[in-house]
Amino acid sequence: MVLEKSVTFAVHMIESRQIAVIIVLYHPSEEDEEFVDHIGELYHTVVIDNSTDNKGIAEAQNQGVQHVLDQKEITHVVFLDQDSRVADDYPLAIAQEFDRIAQSKRLSMLGPSVENSETGKEYKSVIHKDQFTDMGFIPRREIISSGSCTTTGCLKDIGLNDARLFIDYVDFEWCWRANSKGYVCGITPHLGISHHVGRKTIDVFGYLIIISAPARYFYQFRNYVWLARRKYVPLQWKMATGMKCAARLVYFPLLVSSGVECWKHMVKGIFAGLRE
Repeated sequence: MVLEKSVTFAVHMIESRQIAVIIVLYHPSEEDEEFVDHIGELYHTVVIDNSTDNKGIAEAQNQGVQHVLDQKEITHVVFLDQDSRVADDYPLAIAQEFDRIAQSKRLSMLGPSVENSETGKEYKSVIHKDQFTDMGFIPRREIISSGSCTTTGCLKDIGLNDARLFIDYVDFEWCWRANSKGYVCGITPHLGISHHVGRKTIDVFGYLIIISAPARYFYQFRNYVWLARRKYVPLQWKMATGMKCAARLVYFPLLVSSGVECWKHMVKGIFAGLRE
């Protein structure tokens, strides 16, 4: 269900820009609801409640985007998670930063620097090293949707999320599709948010491994099989993720407390991906 919150735009606050915030809810806490209500007082906010009929974050965000695209005054869209906690001016700041960088880049999606809400450390690839541009922009092959900003023009050109993916790699696939159309994605070091991925982390031979709910591994492995067949998906990601998946099949049952249950979902995901 899509719920639109009534918002009055302050002209001096956003000038000629108009920003929509899209938030997907799934059994939110009272604190989550208070945060969403507060953002709804400041911006045109579209809330999709997935609690009673969970169709996945991809379809939920699509519903929000379709609603926003019908609003002619909206030019920028900011995606937030229900547990995101950002300053009141964050949507405005990320939209302004998008426009600044887009002056010299064919930008499709801009995200903030993201740090682990538990450790306080920034999420970074152990393989890829950040390359700063002269504008302070850090190109990334893919970024997570939490805290990200795009424009209605990009959404119309690149398209909606692949709803079949349901939850995992949804934001990555959109970025890769944008890249195939000549766009770039990336993050700005000038803005940051805290985010928590997975349920917990474990240390495996010096590497921190994110552990998700067992059912998530069905989608991760199924979606990997699907995405590995697509030409626009980066070869390096196919190879690296394929090796991670193979390793998880081996060490999860041995080292993770819920590893056997996770392993069963992994195997089901592989067969589901091969069947379709």
